[in-house]
Amino acid sequence: MITGAMVTGASQMRRRSFVKACLAGAAGVALPGRRAAAAANTVRLGYLYPNLTTLIHGVARSIGAYDKHDVTVVDQRFTSGQTIEGVQELWQGNLDLYFGGGPEVVSLNSRVIESGGKAPLAVVSGANAGHTSFVLSTKLQPASFDELVGKSLRIAVSSPSSDHLALFRGWLRVDKKLTEQQLAWQFLPLEGADMPTALLTDQIDGFLHSEPTTTIALSTHAGHLFMSARNGDFGPASPPMTFMMARRAFLTEHPDAVRAFMAAIFDANAYYTNAGKTQMIPIISQWSGTKPALLDMAYPRINPQMSMTHAQAEKWWNYVGLAMVASGQVSKQVQPFSDVFELQYQQLPPA
Repeated sequence: MITGAMVTGASQMRRRSFVKACLAGAAGVALPGRRAAAAANTVRLGYLYPNLTTLIHGVARSIGAYDKHDVTVVDQRFTSGQTIEGVQELWQGNLDLYFGGGPEVVSLNSRVIESGGKAPLAVVSGANAGHTSFVLSTKLQPASFDELVGKSLRIAVSSPSSDHLALFRGWLRVDKKLTEQQLAWQFLPLEGADMPTALLTDQIDGFLHSEPTTTIALSTHAGHLFMSARNGDFGPASPPMTFMMARRAFLTEHPDAVRAFMAAIFDANAYYTNAGKTQMIPIISQWSGTKPALLDMAYPRINPQMSMTHAQAEKWWNYVGLAMVASGQVSKQVQPFSDVFELQYQQLPPA
């Protein structure tokens, strides 16, 4: 049986260690494991795996895009829910880029800024716009979201820093004008792979996640799709929610490597756009380990492409960043376009 508040004791301990490390770094204390910056044209990339949030990297690998742009990518995988660990590895200098959920990079930069330092990390792009689904148990069939307000619901999220939870909180604050206290739900940390079973066995009442978790729940009749960011249910023009983050020092020292990496990603974007479902499903299946039949059902809700405009970054900040400021997770000193986003490496046209 799943029990506990949204942030478990283990999550609290990891977050305290994370913040302590940030403050130590801001004060100039040497950190173990720090290594020299990677050589030119080599990028040490950390990313969440196995899931579909980092699929565009798998596409780039499969089509040889990195070789085409003469960039060597050294992979390090982190399991779902390990965004704190991945961002910390990035900040400590053990990675050059990290591909994962967005909220933690803002939290880390905020702690460093509060301690008198400069933001050490930057967001260079984002992916998975509209990939958040809110799946409810089949036992719950509300006609509208308002019917759920004030109910004692147990909603699973992959971690306290889940980008799905972050989007939901922003939508709740901006569009619904509601606080979490008014909502009265309990958010429970749970691995995405375990959510459909927990829903089927009545251990939770719903979850906030993405594919293939959503389709597994639907195909086993454990739940139904109540809200979808892809359909505009969490506000129009949902912004990218999975971020490609970089150490600012690496951006300064190896800008050409970053541009070559992003050029390869944009080649993968174009390939995904032009390829049909029949062509893409084998690639997605090999990358994620998900069965083709399941991907065939999930395909309309998969959107791995990576790019982020100024307007999309602003939307993310208005929905997610400002909600974090309002809750005290992020300092009011943080400015999005000087302390968080560095989008020029994508070579996008001006918004």
